[in-house]
Amino acid sequence: MSVSLHLVSEPHLQLTLLTALSLLAVRTSLLQVQQGAGCGHTVVGPESGTLTSKNYPGTYPNHTFCKWELRVASGKGIILRLSDLDIEYTEDCSSSSLKIYSSSSANISHGPYCGNMNEIPSQIQLASSMVTVEFRSIIHISGRGFMLSYATTDHPDLISCLDKGIHYSQQHFTKYCPAGCKDVVGEVWGNLQQGYRDTSVLCKAALHAGAIADELGGQFSAILNKGITLYEAASANGILTRTGSLSEKRITIRKDCDTALKTRHFNASSSWKEKNNIGEWHIWSPDKADISNDGHPWAWAADSLTEGQWLKIDLGERKNVTGIVTKGSMTNGYNFYVKTYKVSYSRDGKTWRTYKTRNSKEGKIFEGNMNDPRSVRNNFIPSFVGRYVRITPQTWYQRIAMKVELLGCKASQRTRIGIPRSSKPLPKPTEHPTESSTSVNPVMVEKHSPGFNLMLILIVVGSVVIISTAVLLLCLYCVKRKTGSRLDCSFLTVCDKSVKKQNCQRDLHLPTESQIITYISEDESEYAEPDIIQVGITAQKASSTFKPPVDDGYTIPLVVSHYDVPFSGKSHEYAEPLSNQEPEYATPFVEQSSDSEPSAKKNVYIVKVIPPSQEAL
Repeated sequence: MSVSLHLVSEPHLQLTLLTALSLLAVRTSLLQVQQGAGCGHTVVGPESGTLTSKNYPGTYPNHTFCKWELRVASGKGIILRLSDLDIEYTEDCSSSSLKIYSSSSANISHGPYCGNMNEIPSQIQLASSMVTVEFRSIIHISGRGFMLSYATTDHPDLISCLDKGIHYSQQHFTKYCPAGCKDVVGEVWGNLQQGYRDTSVLCKAALHAGAIADELGGQFSAILNKGITLYEAASANGILTRTGSLSEKRITIRKDCDTALKTRHFNASSSWKEKNNIGEWHIWSPDKADISNDGHPWAWAADSLTEGQWLKIDLGERKNVTGIVTKGSMTNGYNFYVKTYKVSYSRDGKTWRTYKTRNSKEGKIFEGNMNDPRSVRNNFIPSFVGRYVRITPQTWYQRIAMKVELLGCKASQRTRIGIPRSSKPLPKPTEHPTESSTSVNPVMVEKHSPGFNLMLILIVVGSVVIISTAVLLLCLYCVKRKTGSRLDCSFLTVCDKSVKKQNCQRDLHLPTESQIITYISEDESEYAEPDIIQVGITAQKASSTFKPPVDDGYTIPLVVSHYDVPFSGKSHEYAEPLSNQEPEYATPFVEQSSDSEPSAKKNVYIVKVIPPSQEAL
């Protein structure tokens, strides 16, 4: 008994025992949903999952049988989507077939199916919350078998693990990926920063980008943009993409709360001291673990090669942490890196929590570097809020050494309505934000001080006073216009009674002599064109430079057109335009008045306007 306890107390044996127990728990859960020796890839989540025949996409074996029982929350239906079907066809599908039951009873809802995808529906929706899928094979020559994905009826936009970007033409679309697409055949080209080639499978690209988790599935949004010349490979979330060439379109998967977080301080369980060739000591200290310092070739390295070593990161304040990037040390002939690690976090540096997934009771083991100098990214789905993050290496190559960077954003703060912010720590949140949906910062409403309310009242009163003053001035202006002096129309004989007295028409029997238009300027500088002019037989001198008094006669715009004359109810002064192509009026000539006084510094211009009757002569 003592020997047994001693063996269990060894760190390596503890890890082996924990791994064996976790595998046994997973196998037990799978046995509850599948029966038979002919089952292939199986991932069953609470809302979605993926099933395949054995050896898919290779040929399924003879004499196999598998039965899956899928259950979702009571009251919800199930959507089944067949990604691929290639079962050797026989009459009545008696050799090999796929059958779907709406419950555990023998009543077949759909099937049996055999042949290929052209002969069966690609999507089946059932109202039952429990579905049984059964696959049998006897003797056959060829056939890949099948791949099937499912989700609850809450996700009608379910796609399969094999759908690619080239299958969609919309510039922006949102789809739901089932759980279990990570280990399904399919290639991805590119990375999160550049985008992914449109020939990439969408769900794997979403997993690589960190938009969804493989054990849960989830919804993601994608944008189709113009393709680029070269797509660079990257490793993230257990998926290594490929380097790809030019494509017509590229898939961009945008994520919020995914920026590099600034680190305030690094700390570690131990640091390795190394003596170089000339006898100088070099310390692989924790501050060298900052991956943002690209100019520094070194990394943090632990002094001990035993489990339990850790690297702690202090962010300075609580942050919403959504991802982590790790890198080894491959400079100066060294090749040190961490293969797998666990993550724990704390808000106060005293109470620590090991990061776990929703479907597991054990701490999640993240995949690190695998003999590759490139950075490796892993996303936390769901994310967590904390100030301190501790990384505990599980396996490594040659020596524990790494450079680290955390991803995330500022933690959202929630304040009660009408209550000011408190200096005390915020209460523990009831749930963590997830990366599968875009987080929205809550609106914070604070209690306003009396000074703020007084300022608001003053602003409102001032606005009312300004508006009232403006309205009063406008009314006074209108009254002045109405009570002002009227135009003198004594020189006219014909007036139209249907319009106001100010709008008068010139008597058609007036003399046909040239009419003189005069305006006076008080300085000798170059003048702008006057706004209005005075029309009459002889115009009096005005005190203004351009605008004569309104009482001196009828005023019209300077650019005179017979179409602009007020309509009197009869014919216009000029019934029709002149027939010639010349301008209707010759360019007015200007001459100085001979009776102007030399001593006065005024310029008098006389413009002769020739009536159309004389111009025709």
